Formats: sequence, structure tokens, C-alpha cells
Amino acid sequence: MKEVVRLILFAPGNEDARHRKPFEELAESIRNELGKDRVRLAYIQSASPNLAEVAEEAANDGVGRIRILPLLFYPGIAAEKEILEQVAVVRAQVPQVALEVLPRVGEHPRMRTLLHALAREAANF
Repeated sequence: MKEVVRLILFAPGNEDARHRKPFEELAESIRNELGKDRVRLAYIQSASPNLAEVAEEAANDGVGRIRILPLLFYPGIAAEKEILEQVAVVRAQVPQVALEVLPRVGEHPRMRTLLHALAREAANF
């Protein structure tokens, strides 16, 4: 039987809904493409759902592995520390689900290529 995997888009949280909206729209778009049960959005701080909530839901849904994609563009000691602390808590609370933390999106070479292309396009006036 194939292992059930769920992707968690792990975004910076904010109490202001305007700051969360782009992440919610991204998650919805990806869910529409990959399937409603394969993708969830969680917030690192100051908003719900958090990682523990979506991990508990995943365990209840029979998910065996969670891949966590931090939607962070630059290194930040506080955010990265917060992510590691939350992952440690979830591993203790939901040991039946394997957690894999992926590199933040800002580290991905294609993100740099995209930003370079956008800057080139913006400079073409």
C-alpha cells in the first residue's frame, strides 16, 4: 500500500487577514491542482491553523508523512528556530506521522531565477 503524504505550506502568520490572503489563495490553487486532501496551509505564528492542528488532522486522516514547505524567502533565525521547535512538539504529539522539513522557498534555485526574470522584466522600460 502506498504511503499517504500531505504537503503543509508553512507560512508566516499575522492577525491581519490581508497578510494571510495571498497564502490562502496559493494553498487553494495548489489544492485545486493536486487534490483537496494533499495540501494544507499552516501558520508559523499569530494565526490558525498552526502546525500541530494540521498534523493532528493528518494523523486522523491516516497520513503517514508530512512534508513541510516553509514559505519564507530569506533566512531568519527566529522563524527557523520557531519552525524547529514546532516540529519537535509535533513529533512528540503525533509520532505515527513522519515529518520532513523542506528548505525554505527562498533557497530554491528556481525562485532566484524567477526573481531575476521579474527584475529584468521590471527594468525593461
